[in-house]
Amino acid sequence: MKITLVLIICFPFCFFSQNSSFWISFTDKNNSPYSVNQPSQFLSQKSIERRVNAGISILANDLPVNETYVDSILVSGNFQLLQASKWLNAIAIITDDTASLNTVLNYSFVSNVVQVKSLKQDKIIDKFEDISITKNEINLLSIPHYPYGYSYNQLALHAIDKMQDLGFRGQGIDIAIIDAGFFRANELHALEDVFNEGRILSTRDFVNGGESVYEDHQHGTMVLSVIAGSIDGEFKGAAPLANFHLLRSEDVGSETLLEEYNWIAAAEYADSVGADIINTSLGYTTFDDSLQNHTYADLDGNTTVIAKAADIAAAKGILLCISAGNSGASAWQYISTPADADSVLAVAAVDSNGTYAFFSSVGPSADNDIKPNVASVGWNTYLIAPFTGEVMRGNGTSFSAPMMTGMAACLWQSLPNKTNMEIMELIEQSSSQYSNPDSLLGYGLPNVFDAYNKETGVVYVPPKEDIIEDVFPVPVTNLVNIIFVSNISQGIVIRIYSEKGDVVVSVSETVSQGKNQLVLSQLKSLPAGSYIVEIESGQGSRATATIVVI
Repeated sequence: MKITLVLIICFPFCFFSQNSSFWISFTDKNNSPYSVNQPSQFLSQKSIERRVNAGISILANDLPVNETYVDSILVSGNFQLLQASKWLNAIAIITDDTASLNTVLNYSFVSNVVQVKSLKQDKIIDKFEDISITKNEINLLSIPHYPYGYSYNQLALHAIDKMQDLGFRGQGIDIAIIDAGFFRANELHALEDVFNEGRILSTRDFVNGGESVYEDHQHGTMVLSVIAGSIDGEFKGAAPLANFHLLRSEDVGSETLLEEYNWIAAAEYADSVGADIINTSLGYTTFDDSLQNHTYADLDGNTTVIAKAADIAAAKGILLCISAGNSGASAWQYISTPADADSVLAVAAVDSNGTYAFFSSVGPSADNDIKPNVASVGWNTYLIAPFTGEVMRGNGTSFSAPMMTGMAACLWQSLPNKTNMEIMELIEQSSSQYSNPDSLLGYGLPNVFDAYNKETGVVYVPPKEDIIEDVFPVPVTNLVNIIFVSNISQGIVIRIYSEKGDVVVSVSETVSQGKNQLVLSQLKSLPAGSYIVEIESGQGSRATATIVVI
């Protein structure tokens, strides 16, 4: 049976504003040239393998939209195709020819037409203006927790540092970041390894079209840095060796339903190229046209189009990490969509001590599911500033979601035979309040190493003795970096001896348990030659290394 919205029947399209966007849904995919028996025609090999490994069948909603239907729509008026959704079997168009839309309604294969954006509703806004960034002052005398530096606490809260110490840094995991743009991401020193090593697998702009995403908003760059940033001794992302698809779906100049459909197109693309994880630090509640606003009742995980698409993505084997939202201190207070989707990890924000961030949106979802599901560091989160490349701090669940994404990537790398939903379950079960979840943090703070240990029995062994692990550069000119591994947090004395045995430098310092980067600049006044570096610990042990000054 053909179904048409009563609103459309009663109010012809001449009532809609000009230059608007519309979502046109189709009844079927009949006579498709594609077949579920030949998925390589429309899915990458990795996407197919993800389904095979998880026991997921290729379904009709994997087939592309019927091109004959699309062509019939486009020749019916002055219409431009914006997006196509195979999952929802629909397309988005933009047009100033609203009269011709009445013709479209008469097509037997069209089930529904709704307006999703009027360009006259555009506003010059920055919807991320509540994201705050604070400059971080870096002390270059002693940097604890090498190589993590100032990101150590946000990693250690979830034991991500232990996973990385064991070599699990996201290798082989493909992450799609769906965001507002990645301004200067390809220029930042902290991200250069990702680009130089070919780990940016693709880029797509679902707002303006094309593949360039580096001239748009900086929000996605900050998100990417939380996962993949690396400045040796100062900062490490949560999964710095993962692979990435950088996808722009968000138009920061407006807030309309069209952006949800852009997101759906991006998520379908992520699925088709084989992404394992989707990170979304985006969410929707209200729009420039208040008639399109979501109500709390809509946030039941099954009503908004973006929540429906998120659950479909999960059904395809993708793990989704979604920001809960930053409305906790507002009148709305609740999570946004697609955080309400049943099969995603909605992520609240805490600080690096695990304290709930006052701005973090609360649950439950309208159908009383536990939302947010879990929490991670989104309050004073260390990240890389897009404009300066410096280590900074930022606030927002925009940063707790990528922390969770990186954590999930490390865990999934360590347990490659698990499915997305099994990884999600392990993360929830490892969380601090799994037996007593609430509406602020859900199941609480995950401990990713505990999840790994539960599955493998592997135990983390801290250092048992104090050693000098590395000294660089070689040879030394003005300063020397010493990587000192300490078995406890303690005071130490660093001495440098000449070849004659004279003490030429003596410095007292405090170090933390684990690796520490000690930076000595006192060597620039020393004559060229060989020297012995000795570190005496508070326990009386001594570690030594040889350096050459030129």
